Amino acid sequence: MDRLALFIDGSFVYNCAKRMGWNVDHRKVIEHFPSGYALFNAFYYAPITDWNDERQQKFLDALIFMGYSVRSREVRGEAPNFEAQIATDLLITAPRWDVALLATGASQLVPAVEAVRTMGKEVHLLGIPELVDLDIRSATDRFIDLKSYRELLEREGGGRRVFPDVSHEASSEGGEAETAGDEEAAPAEGD
Repeated sequence: MDRLALFIDGSFVYNCAKRMGWNVDHRKVIEHFPSGYALFNAFYYAPITDWNDERQQKFLDALIFMGYSVRSREVRGEAPNFEAQIATDLLITAPRWDVALLATGASQLVPAVEAVRTMGKEVHLLGIPELVDLDIRSATDRFIDLKSYRELLEREGGGRRVFPDVSHEASSEGGEAETAGDEEAAPAEGD
């Protein structure tokens, strides 16, 4: 059985959730995508805005309890920029997995993706088209549109903040709805 590794950029998924208008349940992600594979590991890259924030700590604890290997660092107003850490994890762990599911939109990862593909590894990209750089999308074997997984991956209840559904606005305006601050550091996704 092929082994799967998940590499989830938390701020990217947060920005996708804001754009889609629904929250992603990370427990469902780690349960759904390894279907048909043996899960090697699930890495989650989490920006922290305040180490003393109890909500952020509970969120990190919940991720660890779900089975994620959490990579976190403090950000103070700057973009989280986990690309170097994701690239390092991709390259170092590549001998231990066959397929990587990468949730990011960053073109800075193209060289790392190309490197693991030359090792015979398969890389799937999870995201939404409007937040994924075309270069990273072109470098991967398969693009998985997160929007089409709403029924499987949406988080129900739990006191999470609710994002307005901007998908209808985008289609009625004939283009993409731009949300201010999508590239900014996103706080860790509360409890």
